[in-house]
Amino acid sequence: MGLFDALRRALGAGQAAQAGAARPREMKEVVVAEVTAGELLAELGAARTPFLLDIREPFERRQGYILDHLHIPMNSIPARLAELPRDADIVVYCAHGNRSYSVAGWLVQQGYAARSLKGGIAGWNAAGGAVARD
Repeated sequence: MGLFDALRRALGAGQAAQAGAARPREMKEVVVAEVTAGELLAELGAARTPFLLDIREPFERRQGYILDHLHIPMNSIPARLAELPRDADIVVYCAHGNRSYSVAGWLVQQGYAARSLKGGIAGWNAAGGAVARD
């Protein structure tokens, strides 16, 4: 089961609406903090730098990535959750910031301090952030 499946199940999507069926319990709204590329650039020079998590697919990562990160494709995160540090500020990024927003929200629900890179690697690159390639 991938992360999207876990999110759908947690949110009650895909359940048939039946007359008289019990409604899914109300879920607490998760607030996901976002960080801009400029803010992240400034933070990377600080004493306590955030932990960077690239959740893109391998073919996307080959197009460029931020140095000093951990790469776990989005759907593999539930199975590899133990690889993430519990005591770090995690900044999740993807191509444009949509998937990373969802994953950061899921990580917050799991008890991690997570934020999403607004605009993803595209915004990072546009702001002048260094992009490495293999």
